[in-house]
Amino acid sequence: MVPKRFATEVERRAGTLTEEVWSGKLVIHNVLCPVDFSEFSQRAFRYAAAIARHFQAHLFVQYTVPVSTAIFLEGADLGMIRNSLEASSHGAKREIQTLIQEAGVEPSQATVLVNEGDVRERIQETITEQKIDLLVMGTHGRKGFNRLMLGSVAEHVVHEVICPVLVISRPETEFVRLEEPETVRLQSILAATDFSRNSDRALTHALRWAAEWSAQVILFHSVETPEPGMKGLIDLLPEYNPYFEKQVAEAWEKIRTQVPEAAQRRCEVAFEVCQGNAREQILQFAAERKPDLIVMGSRGLGRSSLAWGSTISGVVRDGRFPVLAIRHLVD
Repeated sequence: MVPKRFATEVERRAGTLTEEVWSGKLVIHNVLCPVDFSEFSQRAFRYAAAIARHFQAHLFVQYTVPVSTAIFLEGADLGMIRNSLEASSHGAKREIQTLIQEAGVEPSQATVLVNEGDVRERIQETITEQKIDLLVMGTHGRKGFNRLMLGSVAEHVVHEVICPVLVISRPETEFVRLEEPETVRLQSILAATDFSRNSDRALTHALRWAAEWSAQVILFHSVETPEPGMKGLIDLLPEYNPYFEKQVAEAWEKIRTQVPEAAQRRCEVAFEVCQGNAREQILQFAAERKPDLIVMGSRGLGRSSLAWGSTISGVVRDGRFPVLAIRHLVD
């Protein structure tokens, strides 16, 4: 008998992902949206409010007053510091209440959370304490030196939290309409896979999101360029690359086994295999097809600074498309 923790991988390889795994209904009871009142977090709030309304979910809106230990150095006026923090908290509460009111969210369906400290730590705590099903965040997608040194909170969070994370920056197309009766209109989802266990959970969520709105899923895989050991030979004989051609052929064969036929009856599924760097190919394909949402798996890197270099972080940083990050849970 196959141990439960290995069942998903074995079923995937056999092309027999069980109905219990992929056919579950998309259920969202609690949505969390951290804000900092930038244009990016306000846009993310619109998505959070629309999705919460669709699922009749409770919406938590959180602002964290950043506090550095440096401000408590000897000689600092602690009373003045405390007054400043309290003023920031009161101001944040008023702004959040305004956001909630303007979005037409029922007061009974929203909770305002204002706290102090490290933003990422406070987000983690709220997810655990409030049993959050979906985290919706805005990101500025900083580039250059500042992004490298400081990173983006969203880029790190997608690797840290266990719940799905929807990241919004400056999408070319919008799939939410707060002013309309049906607040969410999701028509196409690009689900990127590398055939690893990190992609399993992401594909399951992509199918569930698609089934909720009868959207199309495009399952996408990019075959990376040949391994370094093959490069010398290929440089000499560029017309002869049987290894790479074999990879592409195998990828096409494998990708069609990822979604069972029964799952394809719940939503339209298409397949695409490209060649090249995964991040570049995902973004290029998305630019051509304009999906409403990109769904990707993420690895749990904890608080590692290496998060900025991952494929999903590169897609998030690009900012042109909403990204739903599904972290792989280690059994």
